Amino acid sequence: MITEKINHWSKEIEIIKSALFVDTMKLSRRQSELAKKEDRDCVVRAFMSALDISYDQAHAWVKKNMEREDRKGTFTVKYSKNIIGKTKNNYKVSYIGTHPSKEGINERIGSNKILVNKQYKKATGYTLKSFIENNPVGRFVLIVQGHAVAVVNGVLHANTGENAVGLYRSVWMCFEMK
Repeated sequence: MITEKINHWSKEIEIIKSALFVDTMKLSRRQSELAKKEDRDCVVRAFMSALDISYDQAHAWVKKNMEREDRKGTFTVKYSKNIIGKTKNNYKVSYIGTHPSKEGINERIGSNKILVNKQYKKATGYTLKSFIENNPVGRFVLIVQGHAVAVVNGVLHANTGENAVGLYRSVWMCFEMK
């Protein structure tokens, strides 16, 4: 079980266990002056974690390969095809697939791969929580609505407090680093 129940302001909530969570906001700001000035940089921090590189290296890589502008975020769907097959820090980026209800994304990146949760008979996608539970090994960047996180060997690498929110968001796209 990757989650636990805690009492928060007299209400029981579900959170990812602290041993299975890395706060990439704090981590990146400890290691980089650039990170302290950035905003809307979740894709940079996700690749920082998944590729096991510094924030500054990830920032330069995403800027170059995904045409990211400083403090303006990354248009992941639009530029994903630019990173598929690229290698950084001896990890090759592979596209795993798209949520079954988001097939239009595949058309934009020229793929037909669907990311299906094999626990169900019907073509069902993953939530963030179910993806982590079903993928305890590997290095992944996951795109959820308007956001990106990394999962590295079953550990969620994400924003401050994200261990307690968004566990049931749908995973729209998945990239693996091998």
